[in-house]
Amino acid sequence: MGLWEEEQICPACRRASRYGLKHKYCHEPYGLDGLICLWAYEGLAQKIIKKAKYKHHFDFLSALLVHSSWFTVRPEFGYFLKFLETKPVIVPVPLHPKRLRERGFNQALIISKIFSQIWHLELNDCLMRVKDTGHQVGRTRSERLLALENAFDITPRPPLDPRGGANILLVDDVWTTGATMNECCKTLKKAGVKEVWGLVLAR
Repeated sequence: MGLWEEEQICPACRRASRYGLKHKYCHEPYGLDGLICLWAYEGLAQKIIKKAKYKHHFDFLSALLVHSSWFTVRPEFGYFLKFLETKPVIVPVPLHPKRLRERGFNQALIISKIFSQIWHLELNDCLMRVKDTGHQVGRTRSERLLALENAFDITPRPPLDPRGGANILLVDDVWTTGATMNECCKTLKKAGVKEVWGLVLAR
């Protein structure tokens, strides 16, 4: 059920990392400190995510989010559980306003709301997408990285001061190359956030 310990990856090099931690030898500047992927993007998980994204069946998403017991009994979540105990602020990966108008919702925000309710964590929409990168499907990682350069910013009047000492949990639906989430993380860390983990439903 879901992705197991040996299937978690380092968010910098995307090679296996038992606990989703960034490898000590991966020196990616402003990169994620850890990443938890809950499911493989295939089968039922893929169908649920697509139904939510394209047919507005949001209720199905909660079925993919693990309950507290999962985090406490499975070893690959050990370091992530310690991170959650620091009470990080949940920040969804934002859509560009144009895409948001077209779609009518941000699936990352919906997932964030569900997870924040399960874990009683603060949710803050303090990131904004200032560059319309278009559809990323079909692009290589290098093409995605180039398109996403300087695509995000902190909101002009952020309800969250990134320098206030809070850790951040970035949330999205699917991890493909990691380019989007890593660019969001770079924006947050340049603003003063010290520790950022990522959480995605599927990879």
